[in-house]
Amino acid sequence: MSPVPIAITGSLCELCHQFIDNLFSFGFDRQAVYPTRWLLGGSERVVGRRWGDVFRHHETFGDLANSAKMCEFCNVLYVDLASLDTGLHQGWLGLYPFWSSGHSGENNLKGLFRAGFRDSLQSMPWGSGKIGSIPLHSFRICRREPLTKGEEVHWLDTYRQVPVVPTTLSSSLISRVAAKWRQECTEAHPKCVKSDSDHALPTRVVDISDSETGRVCIYESNGEKIPYAALSHCWGGIIPSVTTTANLKARTNGMDIHELPQNFRDAIEVTRILGLRYLWIDALCIIQDSKQDWDQEAGRMYSVYAGAYIMISVLDSAGSTKGFLKPNRAPLALISNEYAVQKVYPDINECLTEAPLNGRGWCMQERLLAKRVLHFGNEQMSWECLTDFKCEDGNNYTGEWDAHFVAKFLTIRKQIGVCAGQGVELDWKAWYQLLEEYTTRKFTISTDKLPAVIGAAALFKSTKPTATYIAGLWQEDIARGLLWCAHYYHMPGRKVWGISTTDDISELSKPPTKRAPSWSWAALDGALDFWALRIGGFVVEVLNVAMETEKEAIYGYPVGSIKLRGRLAQMFYHPPEDSKHDVGILTFEPTDTPDFHYRPTNTCVMDLDRQSPRLCWALIMTELPTNKYLLILHMRKDGSYKRVGMSSASWREIDPRFRTQEIYIT
Repeated sequence: MSPVPIAITGSLCELCHQFIDNLFSFGFDRQAVYPTRWLLGGSERVVGRRWGDVFRHHETFGDLANSAKMCEFCNVLYVDLASLDTGLHQGWLGLYPFWSSGHSGENNLKGLFRAGFRDSLQSMPWGSGKIGSIPLHSFRICRREPLTKGEEVHWLDTYRQVPVVPTTLSSSLISRVAAKWRQECTEAHPKCVKSDSDHALPTRVVDISDSETGRVCIYESNGEKIPYAALSHCWGGIIPSVTTTANLKARTNGMDIHELPQNFRDAIEVTRILGLRYLWIDALCIIQDSKQDWDQEAGRMYSVYAGAYIMISVLDSAGSTKGFLKPNRAPLALISNEYAVQKVYPDINECLTEAPLNGRGWCMQERLLAKRVLHFGNEQMSWECLTDFKCEDGNNYTGEWDAHFVAKFLTIRKQIGVCAGQGVELDWKAWYQLLEEYTTRKFTISTDKLPAVIGAAALFKSTKPTATYIAGLWQEDIARGLLWCAHYYHMPGRKVWGISTTDDISELSKPPTKRAPSWSWAALDGALDFWALRIGGFVVEVLNVAMETEKEAIYGYPVGSIKLRGRLAQMFYHPPEDSKHDVGILTFEPTDTPDFHYRPTNTCVMDLDRQSPRLCWALIMTELPTNKYLLILHMRKDGSYKRVGMSSASWREIDPRFRTQEIYIT
């Protein structure tokens, strides 16, 4: 590429001025001969990665800190690198535009560079393990103005196409960016347009029409079809100023905005910026001390979030009082009329993994149900619809070809949302995929585990109107739904699924109060795998499923039975040899010697106590030529059974000690 001239006008120190001028004069390519302060790449490696040729910047972290007071470029570096442990501030600071990354080879993206201190490069974090990912503590030269319509830029020329992220989150920025994303969605996403709802107002909404005067009120609707926003947020403990039976009437006449927590005030401001009059917030629109109202409104979550014109998502605020309209974001260094320098934002998978909102149970179905989401993070806004996930920094994610659980949820959300919007029947597997993500989440109130997925179940049922939802599973596919197990951490690169005796297994726990029958995944807390996603050959026969009432089947109830017919045998559980491990072995007799080291007959994962040997019962759930999968049970005094675990077995033939029986699991 030919050298690119640049007229540097920004407030830069001598070192930063030279680095930028050199990069543009190099055409962002490696050179055979470099000017002063450049050094050819040495042998510095980090797990197969080279740092490459380097520009020698400030001699110490202290020098960088002092220069940052006057130089905008140094300030961008300092703000990002100051977050590192002090042990990573050793030696002179190097800027590395030509790093290499394992199989991906040398970085060819023009305008990106890494930064690190020379004597501590080996310990610098990389960040995402995704092939081709940009490492943490990297920076980018980016455009100050967006591309003009029809302008084409080669994908390697990132400095010419990547936009800056404004340092200040202003009302005009929110309005402009949200309007642009909404227009793109409306004009270019047929799946989104087909999934649009009629926006019927929920039972109650916050009327913000007088918000600029400092007053809002609760409006009790009559089902009018008017666009509204809905808020998804972390409660973070007790919320001040919730709606109660005592204050509901007064709130219909009006309430002072300043009485509300900062997240709510910020959400009101965003709703006003978006040009909407109504906003739904759970703590204000559900009567918090009325079980009757709570049950009624919890059952309507599907229509609340699915019907919203847009959902406002507060990703990084851990509590209601924190606020999310942060005025100052990542700093920016202006280098010319066209270009600036800014940090490279972390991979979206990592950002969403760390976001407090994505760890909360209620928020999964809120994001699943919403047609369009405007996310507010600490560093940038992003837009999520049934087609795209795009960010202010120009990145656009689809979730396809990415095994990360965050990416998988992007795919599941689009699949379920599009099918529901177009009336296309979903496969049962979609529900189990959803539950695998859902069981990683936490709840402030343990009994919310089943109620917080009612809306997701309603969305799923909209594609299967005759299906019967029962304790978190579907009666028509319940045999497959019973075969869940504590999540095991599948080693990257291992192509075949299957638990071995040394695998790490997630810890499960009992909730404080029993909330579901033992056969339901909702009976326990912790990350789960649903093996119906990975295996077939189910042979157990379901004879009957019984809950007390339909309401209890939906909201959760500790009593419920399933009558099954299948082959059952008494066995003995041997805990793992090493107490650090979680996978045990089954034998037919307590005196049989389990083989933990060579072709184990069984790999058994107990739900809870994995270190105590004991008698148990094994029910064959699936039969394949070389593998069987078993539900592990405990027999109660009344002859019914309780689920206690799951196991696999490598038998070719079924042992005659397994006999066909009809049993009840409760």
